[in-house]
Order: sequence, then structure tokens, then C-alpha cells
Amino acid sequence: MPDVSTPSVCFYLRTPDAHRVHVRVSGPPDGEPWLVLHGGPGSGCSASMAGWFDPQRHRVVMPDQRGAGRSTPAGSVRRNNVGALLADLEQLRQALGIARWGVVGGSWGAALALAYAARYPDAVAALVLRGAFLTGRDDVLGLFAPRRAGRRMLQCVTPRGERLPDARARLNTVSQLFQSGTTAQKRDTAAAWRAGEQALLGLSPRLRARRQPVREQVATMNKYRIQAHYLRNRAGLGKPALLKAAREIAAHGVPVRLLHGRADAVCRPANALRLQAAMPQAHLNWVAGGHLATGAMRDALAAAIRAAAWQR
Repeated sequence: MPDVSTPSVCFYLRTPDAHRVHVRVSGPPDGEPWLVLHGGPGSGCSASMAGWFDPQRHRVVMPDQRGAGRSTPAGSVRRNNVGALLADLEQLRQALGIARWGVVGGSWGAALALAYAARYPDAVAALVLRGAFLTGRDDVLGLFAPRRAGRRMLQCVTPRGERLPDARARLNTVSQLFQSGTTAQKRDTAAAWRAGEQALLGLSPRLRARRQPVREQVATMNKYRIQAHYLRNRAGLGKPALLKAAREIAAHGVPVRLLHGRADAVCRPANALRLQAAMPQAHLNWVAGGHLATGAMRDALAAAIRAAAWQR
């Protein structure tokens, strides 16, 4: 392990099965430790996520999950599943010498945080979950309905004049294209997925129209290859499993704070209500805005993290 006594450092965690997980650590080495779990799946962490925390008080650990961000092999779905991701997080915690840490997860990261806290409750001091994605069949297939992101993706996976396939068939086709399609097919499918996702997030048409440089196109293909791999199988979790995890977390008395945008078009507000019902101790905060951790949601995240102090 590298020396992590500096305020901010990046390194790679080598897993037993030949993945290299990129990790950024910010803040004082004796600070209150927090783990940040990014969304996607496949997105990777951004250095800006450290801005949710107090740089004098918090030690922030930001890993890119297998194949995502700067982790290698980039875009790989080999041995890339929830069980492996959870094992990576435990390996990282032990390698850094952290006994207990708070966990922040947004969207897919919230689902992974629930799975992690249920499996390792003694390692989790507090949970802050934003815009929770519960990986249910309705959550996944709803993203690919013809009037949503799936409408854009149809241009790449459905020959003109053919009957439109249902959302499940589209997702299966897209996942197969990312694994065995031509470079052009992968590029076009990733671009269509990105355009649909950006529209769903409410990003401006001007930003959505920006053409990506080749390097960014490759990163986008890697991202959506992993995302399709996970979504095709409901991430190996599913809504019943995550709600069971939430009940187990409640039984262990882990403090939980839920944040959800009132206008979230990606993860339905009903998800937050389902989680609160499973975890009555959870504090639910409705935030003006959508799915992204910007504006009011960013402020709410920072406030929730400050309020979740614990005794180490």
C-alpha cells in the first residue's frame, strides 16, 4: 500500500483476481472516514465528490468500481459482479486500516451501499443514500421504455421497419452489442444511450449536442458496457433483496439518512418511501431538484454528512 499520510493521493488496489481498483483518498489521515460509492454502474468517482465533505474533518475514500473510471482492465465485465465489488470494498477498508466508516451512495451507489451495509454492518457507522436505485425489474425496464432513453437506443438496435422490441429485449440486444459488436456499433449504441440518459437527466440540448473526442467516446463505451452488464441481470440484486437488506440494516441500528429529489426522473420518489418503510429509523429529506448531485442536492448531501457524526 502507498503512503496515504498526504491530504490527497491516488493509488491502485490490486485484487486477488487481477483487477486494479483506482482509489482517491482526500483529507487528514486521522479524519472521520467516509466511503463514496459512485453511480452508474460504470461511471467512476469524480474528484469533485470530495467537495461534499469538510476537508479538515473528513477522510474521504473514493474508489472507482471494477472496470469503471480509472480502474483496469477498463470496461471489463470479467468477474465483475456485486459479490466481487463488496469484497473489493472490504479489502480496501482493511488495507487502509479503517475500523468503521460512513458510506455515501447515490443512485446505483445507494443500492451497492445497502448491499454492503447488510453484509458488513459492523464496518458501517452511518449511511447517506441519495436518489436510491432499487434494481427492481420495473426500475430497470422503465429506463428503456420507448418514450424514455430506450427510444434513442432503438435507432441502433432495431432495423428500420421492424416491430419495436420490448424493453427487456432491447436491453439484452444492447448488452450483446457491447460484448461482441463492431467498434462502430459499440460507439453508436453508447452515443445513443448517452443522449437518452442526458435527456432523462434534464441536461441542456446544447450540452447534449457536444461531440465527444475519441478518448471520451472510448470511456463512454466502457461505461455503458458495464452498465448494460449489470442492468441486464438487475445487478444480481433486485428490489426484494435490497428491501431485505434495508430491514437488516435497521435491525442493526445503523443511522440512515435518505435524500431524494422531488423531480427525480431516473429513480422514482417511491423508492425513498419503500426504503423508509423498511428502515423506520431513517431520516428522509425531500430535496428540490432532480437526480444529479448538484445545486440543492449537493447542499443537502453536505448537510446530511455533517449531521451523521459518530463516535469511532
